[in-house]
Amino acid sequence: MDKNIADIIKIVKGRIEDTDKIKLRKIDTIVNAANPTLMGSSHGVDGSIHKAVNNLSEDGRTLAEKICAELEEKAAQRKSSNIIRCNRGCAVKTGGYKLCENIIHVVGSQYDGRSKCGIDCSSSRISTLESCYYAIIRTVRENADIKNIAIPVIGAGDYGFPYKLAVKIALASIGNALVEWKNEDEELFEMSSLDTIYLYIYDENTETCREHYKTADRIFCKYKKLFRNDKKVVFQDSFTAHMRYLLEITRYDKKRGYFAAARAIRVLLMAVRFLFMPFMLIKDVIGRVDWEKRRKSVEWLALSKVFLPVLFWALWNYGPFPQSPIIHEAVFPGVVIYSISDTVTYLLTLIIMADIQRPSANIIRSMIMLLVNYIEVSLGMAYLYFMSYKDAVSLRLNEAVQFGVLGIASNKAKMNCWIDDAFLYTGVIIRFFFASLVFGYFANHMKQRKFRS
Repeated sequence: MDKNIADIIKIVKGRIEDTDKIKLRKIDTIVNAANPTLMGSSHGVDGSIHKAVNNLSEDGRTLAEKICAELEEKAAQRKSSNIIRCNRGCAVKTGGYKLCENIIHVVGSQYDGRSKCGIDCSSSRISTLESCYYAIIRTVRENADIKNIAIPVIGAGDYGFPYKLAVKIALASIGNALVEWKNEDEELFEMSSLDTIYLYIYDENTETCREHYKTADRIFCKYKKLFRNDKKVVFQDSFTAHMRYLLEITRYDKKRGYFAAARAIRVLLMAVRFLFMPFMLIKDVIGRVDWEKRRKSVEWLALSKVFLPVLFWALWNYGPFPQSPIIHEAVFPGVVIYSISDTVTYLLTLIIMADIQRPSANIIRSMIMLLVNYIEVSLGMAYLYFMSYKDAVSLRLNEAVQFGVLGIASNKAKMNCWIDDAFLYTGVIIRFFFASLVFGYFANHMKQRKFRS
């Protein structure tokens, strides 16, 4: 029987520790939004689960004491509130102690924004919250007996995440983790006992709880079709993602060891990237929340930018309108320069922001895209060279293309010394830049191959 991811995820209202609902829904595993010590809290999901287990305890031991005993800690450490038993973004599974069969403890991240919409939250806090749900699904994969699991909206309580952002991350991360599992090993995914994942929505205020449920259901409706077709989703647009990267740099770069010039360059580069938001918005418009479509739109955009200089050159020679100086000598070259600048600054962010940005889909795709980017920049430089020396060089004789690809200038094109130097130095810098990228990729990803003796 084919397990449909959209049918596995269900949104429900209520308290996650409600024993009647646990029995009715046959929930065997509950996720606890814990703190790093796993010693419980006086309120929130963590406090409610600890209180429920404590009330069911027959030996007088609290859930905190049982967790310590199960983790085989020394007696001196068992009551310590300073010991980290679960890192942020990670998961620890323990027994359910009569509340259920298992409890998976995860530790989210503290919201570091100030707005209610969540746009000013740094990227690392978002990433940590996503990791919680991936850790939950990883635990489910490792424990084949888990069938029905209850998960709260992590981070929306004491950690302060705006509810809409928190539930977007929850639904997207759970669904994406299941899609990755199914794509990696469909047979084991189908063989697993996993039947239902309940996302619990709760607030003490009945009206607020109702609104939260409507919000979650509305978001899930956007994701459902993609999950039904085993596709991943995205929960943030390009502008928001870049804003969060910029905030990540300004807030935490000093703690990572970036000072003065290094930090300034990173901030400047991310700020400059906002100038090329029109290109980034194309993938948002085409792909919307579809992760795969967004990647495809990036690839098609890169390919279309390759043919842009060729199109402008063709319009110069065979276009329907006259060779207008404004269009052909200002507008078209300006577009090509803008396109090249977008590509080069984007590749720079992949290098300089590698510690905070996510990698591409896979290394082979990265290498192919790098080749496409190089061809684009080379043809763009050839077009600009041709337009600067159109009376002296000819694309028909491959003189401009020769310069764009190989950096060999034509002997005919010596009209202005500083323009010559600008073209030559820019060409050398770009070729060195791409060579460095290729070397870096091979150095980081090339594995030693095994040969038969």
